[in-house]
Amino acid sequence: MFLPVACLMCGKVFQVPKAVAGTEVICPWCQVSTPALPVAGVTGIHSELPTSPLPSAILRYPELLSLDDPDPPRPPNPIPFRTILLALGVILAVSAATVGALGYGEGRVPASAWVPFTTPDGMCTLDLPGIPVAESISPNPAAPITRGGQRFATTGWYSRASAWIQWQDLDPVWAKQAAADRDGVLIAPLLAVERDRQRDEVGGTIVREVTVRYAAHLGLEVEMGTRRGQLVERFILATDGPTPRLYCVGIEARTLAAEGPAARGPAAAKLFASFRINKDGPP
Repeated sequence: MFLPVACLMCGKVFQVPKAVAGTEVICPWCQVSTPALPVAGVTGIHSELPTSPLPSAILRYPELLSLDDPDPPRPPNPIPFRTILLALGVILAVSAATVGALGYGEGRVPASAWVPFTTPDGMCTLDLPGIPVAESISPNPAAPITRGGQRFATTGWYSRASAWIQWQDLDPVWAKQAAADRDGVLIAPLLAVERDRQRDEVGGTIVREVTVRYAAHLGLEVEMGTRRGQLVERFILATDGPTPRLYCVGIEARTLAAEGPAARGPAAAKLFASFRINKDGPP
């Protein structure tokens, strides 16, 4: 047999076995310990409400709850819309950070990183992945006809790709002779010694080289394996113009995302395609 009792904490009514009347029980409504004190005038689950004052919970809950009954159903707790938006934002941010971290230092130069650059003397222009820093270059000891020059190099903060434009000024008398050299007897040795100098400076291993031309100018494209990954550069001999020069345009990165037999990849291709010699001086 069950007796109706009222919780002294929340005032709600529930039923307990007659044997536990007067002892401490757990209120199934608020989960607080309360004395099982019978409520006068209520004899069963479906008893009519008495005329004597009872706790207000009886008026709100005519179906009395027993300790043996399951917990009353609770309304669902919907997730606030702002919480959903915040969770989506966190997921997108983590995804973007993951993708960015995977590509960091891999040599992928974003389109927004390329900056047009013209040398201070206006003799050539090209696009570089950042603002370059200038330094002087000494003559090549293996080529007495070189007179030294300058180097402008930059390294992308995200791609970690290093790109540069540098040159050696050449002896004007030798340059006139080289301009008439159709067989490369004079030009090929100069390209080779400058290539070897670059190889020794970076500690690279030559894996591919091919003769190229820039307009009427003869040149050499070289691919090397280095400690940092891959290096591709072009040597262009410009014998005309006010200052004959041997130009070197190159890029080095962990990977240059090569496609096909050439290891240039899109970054090197863009670098080489943007190179222009202004033989008449500043544009």
